[in-house]
Amino acid sequence: MQKDSKDYEFCINLALDNAKKRITLLDNSDKKCVLEEYREWINDGLTMHTVLLLREDPII
Repeated sequence: MQKDSKDYEFCINLALDNAKKRITLLDNSDKKCVLEEYREWINDGLTMHTVLLLREDPII
């Protein structure tokens, strides 16, 4: 489980890095939308928030 946890953390951090790169390429109104979507993670980091991970093969 620890290995999987690190994989998820890596993926989420990669998504945040990509979001930051997209923000710099967008015009002001689109930039505001993406920034709002990722605001808490960008400002506070990953550890302070719960993350919902959706699987392709849900086990519900």
